[in-house]
Amino acid sequence: MLSFINIMGGKNPLDDPDDEESTEGEGKKKVEVKGFMSWSDALVLLVIIGGIIGGYKYYQYTKKESAETFARCALLYDGGDFSAAKDCYEATWELSYAPAEMDSIRVVRLGAIEDMKNAQEYVLETVKASLQKNDSAAAVSAMKSFQGPVLLNKDDASEWNALQSVFADKLIESKDSTAAK
Repeated sequence: MLSFINIMGGKNPLDDPDDEESTEGEGKKKVEVKGFMSWSDALVLLVIIGGIIGGYKYYQYTKKESAETFARCALLYDGGDFSAAKDCYEATWELSYAPAEMDSIRVVRLGAIEDMKNAQEYVLETVKASLQKNDSAAAVSAMKSFQGPVLLNKDDASEWNALQSVFADKLIESKDSTAAK
């Protein structure tokens, strides 16, 4: 019968007593140590070491990939290509590793880009409302407040480009008059 006491006492009833024990004088039995560790223990130890080293290498790889991606996004944002920067920062949500400081920069910059887009949508709606009231002077005035690259969706961007081409001569005249002052 196999019991906890037998295993903890150093004797396993399933082992052959002739293989592991030798008798010495006074009737005491001494367990012989055959080796430092068995091949299965060595294999488990190698798997553990491999897992630790592999985990460390993966951590270094993801850290490097994350830093490169955030640097690329920062270059796009600082260069003024906000639509590409938005796409780049949105792609960083899928990264395995994102340090806290990069996460906060990502959130702030995505918020700033979204604010620019909302401001541009407001200007477009103001221009549309002015044109519906047949007030082209107010529409041109609102168009002058449009800043930065077009961050609008495709339909709104095409509408904005059409409006800009219609009022291009008036926008150029107003820019020339403000430059002369």
